[in-house]
This record gives sequence, C-alpha cells and structure tokens, in this order.
Amino acid sequence: MVQIWMPRKEFVETLPRALHGCGVLLFDPEGRALLVHDSYSEGRAAQGWPQRWWAPGGLLDDGEAPVDGARRELLEETGLRLASRLVPIGVDFLPPAEDWPPVTTYFFSGGALTWQQVESITLSDEHDDHQFRQLSDWEDTLSSTMHTRLTALVAARAAGRQVILHCGRPM
Repeated sequence: MVQIWMPRKEFVETLPRALHGCGVLLFDPEGRALLVHDSYSEGRAAQGWPQRWWAPGGLLDDGEAPVDGARRELLEETGLRLASRLVPIGVDFLPPAEDWPPVTTYFFSGGALTWQQVESITLSDEHDDHQFRQLSDWEDTLSSTMHTRLTALVAARAAGRQVILHCGRPM
C-alpha cells in the first residue's frame, strides 16, 4: 500500500483555528484586584462586543509570545510599564461558541502596584473605568464564570502555583 503525503501547506490549512489571549492580574498596596471596564458605544454593541469588567489583557498578535502580549496589552490598556517580571499563574481554555473560535488565555500576575503606579493608570479608549476591589466585592459585578475564574487565579497567585482552567473552572 502506498501512502500519499499531503503537502505541508495544504495540511496546515486543515488544522483547526484557535485564538490565544493574555490577561494580567494587578493588585493595589491593600491587596485589592484591578479590573477594567469595557467602554460602551453603540458601534461596539452593534458589532456584538460585550460590556464587562475584566483584567487588563486581550488577544495575542500573530506569533506573539503570551508574556510579550501581556506586557503590550497592559501598556495599551492602563499605561503601565512594569519593571517586575510577569509571573505565570494560569491558563484557561474556552471551546468554540456561536461564531467565535476556541480561545486559550494565558494569565500572569504583575504583583502589587505602588500607590504612585495606581494613580498613574491611564485607560485606553477601549475602557471607561477601572477599580480595585477585594475579591468578594467583585462577586455581584461579575458573572459566576468570571468570578470563579478570578477566584482561581487569585488563589493560584497566593499559593505560588499555576492553575489550569476549562471555561473558568479549575480542572
């Protein structure tokens, strides 16, 4: 029996498409977690973009390493350029949903900011607000999935470990 190999380029075109993202957890000197609020506009809403609170972050550019994307997104969304190392704390996989492909998001901890850094936060046009709150104070604001994800990531940071999530839930 003769096996015929598909040319590499054709094979690559058959592979599933997926997105990769990143997020950065930051805390103020009192240990409260920072989340940013997506700005609302009729144009964004008409295109199906949700209005929500979440950690600074976003999708990786083509070929971009997760930690580089996290630093880029953090600078774009908050104006912060951290000198400290971003510590990996978790990965979350979301399967495809409706018209959106699967997404793997890499989360990092940027640690605790100084009060000077907190006061220097400058939001991008994508965001209209930011707040630092205790984890329990985010519960009524976030969906249960988002709060479970945030809780798992904060716990992983506190324990000095990493957590693997599926749809926001620890595996």
